[in-house]
Amino acid sequence: MEEKRKISINDKDAREGLSPLYIQKWEKRSSIRTRPEKKIDFTIDGHFFPEDNQPVLLDERLKNISDDEKSELLIRSLFKYLNDIVTLEIKLISSACNKLIYSDLPVSYPEQIKMNAYTVIIDEYYHVYVARDLMNQLKSQYPYLKQDVLPQSDSYYSVTEIMSRLDDENKELFEIIAVCIFETTLVRELVEFFNAKSVHPSIKNYVNDHMNDESRHYIFFMELLKYTWGEMSESSRKDIGRHIAEFVKMYLNVESEKSFNKSYLDSMIDDEEENKNVIDRIYKGFEVTPDVPIVKNVMRALKRTELLDDKYVKSGFINAGWII
Repeated sequence: MEEKRKISINDKDAREGLSPLYIQKWEKRSSIRTRPEKKIDFTIDGHFFPEDNQPVLLDERLKNISDDEKSELLIRSLFKYLNDIVTLEIKLISSACNKLIYSDLPVSYPEQIKMNAYTVIIDEYYHVYVARDLMNQLKSQYPYLKQDVLPQSDSYYSVTEIMSRLDDENKELFEIIAVCIFETTLVRELVEFFNAKSVHPSIKNYVNDHMNDESRHYIFFMELLKYTWGEMSESSRKDIGRHIAEFVKMYLNVESEKSFNKSYLDSMIDDEEENKNVIDRIYKGFEVTPDVPIVKNVMRALKRTELLDDKYVKSGFINAGWII
């Protein structure tokens, strides 16, 4: 019989993310219960996306664009950001939580974990509702947004790509693990970007409310990752573990952002070849390595949940050339 590493959540000092305390916090702090409707005040000045988080502005050909043209780029950037949230939270996070609750999985989840997962589903559908509402407000104010064709996010691509390489019995387990990794990549830098002085107050308010929930989800998904990995069979850990390093690299890539920015340049400047060269120059040298701050966040989560102690996960990172 295959060895399984058991992790109990019934200890006297039960971890908060897997205990009734999580629901108590949700009842008091969740945005859906405590925050008013989000409306963009279009009469107030401010950019809809942080300039420092839009590298296409480094293109020398854009240094003399008008304020209106810069505003349009940043509005389009926010629109993509909101669209990525809709995709991630419905197609992946809510999907994974539903599978945790309802699917016949190789790992058995206690009732308390399922109850906590329900609160995450409620939060995520609320986040999607708010994001779609903001997108509709933007489309109403700026009709050109209706024409945007947005690229698939790197997050969604990375999950579907790795799932295609796994044994059938491990696909849903990997989806849960992938979502745990997404949700433990709480990027404080993102909040700092959106809290920049030049960012529109309505957008600051939206991002900070969203992060209010994500900071709580972080606790749940951190413990869920550790629990799931500890309950998996040796064969499942081998099948999934050897792909974790590649998943991290794909998930944190910027191909979607590059595609979006290339499309923007094509709409502004009729020179597709030079536009491609400019994008390549802007992102030259960018690589998903252990030194990148967001990668450090992910590796910290993998270490805390003991995945980095697993021989299959560790060998995957070694094969990728990472020293961990």
